[in-house]
Amino acid sequence: GTTPEGLCFAAIEKQIMNDANGRDSFFLNLSDGMPWYSNNDISYGGKEALQHTRNEVEKLRKAGIEILSFYISDRHSYNRESAMQDFKRMYGKDASFIDPTNLISLAKVLNKKFLAK
Repeated sequence: GTTPEGLCFAAIEKQIMNDANGRDSFFLNLSDGMPWYSNNDISYGGKEALQHTRNEVEKLRKAGIEILSFYISDRHSYNRESAMQDFKRMYGKDASFIDPTNLISLAKVLNKKFLAK
């Protein structure tokens, strides 16, 4: 029930940067929701989580890592249009939307990106 994307990216950022150093690198993200997490100690969500995730993605991009980010949602998802706009705010030009009943579209986007290198 949680998707703390930016928090997860920040937690593994150092390892990603070390592994990518001097190599053609891709960061593949598959998401089924917006950044959100809550417990007794932390509440992570809303505009702050969107901006934090965007900042974490920008760090990877600035390090020369290609971003491939997919929002996986069927056409009938609740509040899909709003979620797609927020997803684009976080991932910019690297945001793609995938229908889970048509994963061939995922393969096409991946092939296009890999062949561009």
